[in-house]
Amino acid sequence: MLVLAALLAVVQGTVLVLPPEAPPGRPEPWVSELVAEQLPRALAFLGLPAVERADRLQANAALEIPLVALTRATSIRMAEALGSSRVVTGEYAADAGILTLSLRILDVERGVLGAPMVAKGAIDTAPDLVDGLAWDIVLAVAPPPLRTRDDLFAQRNGVSFEAAKMLAEGLGARGPAVRIRTVRRALTLAPAFHPARLALGRLLLDQREFSAAYATLGRIPAEAPVWRTARFLQGVALLEVGRYREAATLYAGLAASQPTSAALNNQALALLRDGDRGTRAVDVLRQAAAMSPDSLDIAFNLGWALIVEGEPEAAVKALRDLATRAPLDRHLRLLVAWALGLAGRTSEQEEEWKAVAALAPGFETQTRPDLTRRFERIRVSERGYEAEKETRTPTELAASLEARAQRLHDSGDTEGALKEATRALFLDPYDRKTHLLLARLYRLRGALELSLAEFRVFLWSNDEPVVRVEVALLLRDMGRGPEARLEAEKALKLDPANEQARRLLETPE
Repeated sequence: MLVLAALLAVVQGTVLVLPPEAPPGRPEPWVSELVAEQLPRALAFLGLPAVERADRLQANAALEIPLVALTRATSIRMAEALGSSRVVTGEYAADAGILTLSLRILDVERGVLGAPMVAKGAIDTAPDLVDGLAWDIVLAVAPPPLRTRDDLFAQRNGVSFEAAKMLAEGLGARGPAVRIRTVRRALTLAPAFHPARLALGRLLLDQREFSAAYATLGRIPAEAPVWRTARFLQGVALLEVGRYREAATLYAGLAASQPTSAALNNQALALLRDGDRGTRAVDVLRQAAAMSPDSLDIAFNLGWALIVEGEPEAAVKALRDLATRAPLDRHLRLLVAWALGLAGRTSEQEEEWKAVAALAPGFETQTRPDLTRRFERIRVSERGYEAEKETRTPTELAASLEARAQRLHDSGDTEGALKEATRALFLDPYDRKTHLLLARLYRLRGALELSLAEFRVFLWSNDEPVVRVEVALLLRDMGRGPEARLEAEKALKLDPANEQARRLLETPE
């Protein structure tokens, strides 16, 4: 069964389910949450891999996409980020106790929407309507379902409509305390409602209640379809509380039954922190990296493990390769500097500290490698969102940072602007706009010598009278009158109509 499901995943790709849009007037928000939570599970149960609600929300946050109705272009962007070939989108209507769900399938590659698939019935049959649509979707886009329609309906274990609605309301509630309390009420109504128990475990993890999350997830039986996900999350809780040996055993078991890069990644992190181990974390991470060569997190963990396990030369190569894909990763810059030092490459390390000072301010004093730091990156999902590598050139990236710095400066955030401008200048040290912006920012901070130096760099290739006047005013404030007058004269020569330069020259020293 698992082999066939894997083949379907290769042939069909995965499906991203978006919450259906609410009708105008008086919507029933729980309907959107019910569809968004239940439909991916139903599709996966039938053999069509689908992105779980939690993974979709992770991608929303990482891509900075608000939780609102999405345009077709944004839907496609999210689908591509999650490796999905299709998007399920649509709308619902609830009127006089009748619920109508209308869903359509968007082909990501072609950007074409399919015909609506409609399910209609009494509102208290909403879970059945969702499962019915899942069956229709699988028939429309995939080979025959792996299970029967009766199996699909039966796997909900007779969970009542009230419990399903309560879970949906809990997931959509505002504030973690209300969400946790409401989902617990759903479990009170249906103790065998394992998707609700999984949701509760996730909520507890989010609130860093790791022991409670571990215990909650542990009550999901092995025969439940959500058991593997629950077990994976139990491992996250174990890693967070430092029960590394138990976590290593847990993830080794998951990887043995169905190897995934996320399970191998987390197994390796547990091994990295377990002092009595026979398996090297580096070896396991290399397996994970081979399965997910584009994963920035796994590549980062491999570089860190190479440092911890005494291979600094290999770490330098791995981390420098990664730096080209994630040039602004502050932890990465620090690790490169540490690896160079441990490898005895002192002169290169000194250069790298310049990058640390520019791109990771706050780390530049941490020159001594601290291998007890918890830099490793835990995967919280076997799918999850993979951060995209940076495709812009250093010059393009620097221009983006400079623009952000200018916006921060315009809004009065001098410190934030200075940080972004410094990062921009490191990536593109010859950008005239960044030098000028830094000059003005340093002056606002009272760092007048630094300001003057940046103005000089700008003027070296851009002899602009307005900037000459700025330099003249700066020199005057620094008590360097003759130099100020010289700058004013240069400005007036460039622009004889410049009244500010003329006034500077007419003002007695």
